[in-house]
Amino acid sequence: METPAHVGFLRHHRYRYLKIGLILCALSLLLYAIHDPIDGPNGGTWLGYGLGSIGAGLILVLSWLGIRKRRYRGGLGQVKGWLSAHVYLGLALVIVGTLHTGFQFGWNVHTLAYVLMLVVITSGVYGIWAYAALPERITALRRGQTRDAMLAEMAELNRQSIAVAQALSSDIHRAIARSIGRVRIGGGVIAQLFGPAEPARQDFDDLNRTLNVRADTLLAGQRAESEAESTVMFIAGQIVKRSGRDEDEAAHIRQLLDILGRRKELVSRINQDIQLHARMQIWLYLHVPLTLALLAALLTHVISVFLYW
Repeated sequence: METPAHVGFLRHHRYRYLKIGLILCALSLLLYAIHDPIDGPNGGTWLGYGLGSIGAGLILVLSWLGIRKRRYRGGLGQVKGWLSAHVYLGLALVIVGTLHTGFQFGWNVHTLAYVLMLVVITSGVYGIWAYAALPERITALRRGQTRDAMLAEMAELNRQSIAVAQALSSDIHRAIARSIGRVRIGGGVIAQLFGPAEPARQDFDDLNRTLNVRADTLLAGQRAESEAESTVMFIAGQIVKRSGRDEDEAAHIRQLLDILGRRKELVSRINQDIQLHARMQIWLYLHVPLTLALLAALLTHVISVFLYW
């Protein structure tokens, strides 16, 4: 019986791998409870070796997902099924691996392998949450637009603001130019995840040129917003000074205020879009290298056990 396409990987084949994981955990706990070695529970007993072998096998099998998910014609089952197994058997590995240690820890490669296992599993749990929760937020945030479309709209608003400002005083034109110049694009990993601290500068050499934006950086929203508010207050003051003298000019200024308000809202959405994408992707930059480190520590652990125990 095949799983319908709309059923998520966590429910694959009516929670087949959740059931397998629970059975594995229950059996491991039962054996651990009835096992009573003379030296106490540890990885060197028959149960310790058995659980260790199961745990090592699970680590190797689950690591294969990184290869399997890129081989859609592999003939070894659906990627959705492998991902479901990866999640539930990975969580079961916490119980199996912990019982294998017999709660005997120290400053050695064996404990290092155990800690790396927990860190890899934790990063995987974060990945599950990120890919389950964040795409919906990104979709709502974009309102049917792509990021490129939002950036293009921002460039168009900048162009419109300059065009309107040119019909007004030189003071207003300079204020708009400064406002555009203060919009920062940039930031490293920390800035993308938690908000920028020192945003990179983006020069605007030609006020009539389309704003060029890198898609892989985070918009410095807070500072740009505060500076935009200063610009709005300045122009609001200009309305008071000039509206009585020239209604057409006042209408242009009100149009400019509307453009700045729309740009400020768009800047905030672009900022959040980049941040949510960064939070979705960051776990892979940790999960994969940590998995490789775990495999290396596991190999060292196994070799040292057979050589010295």
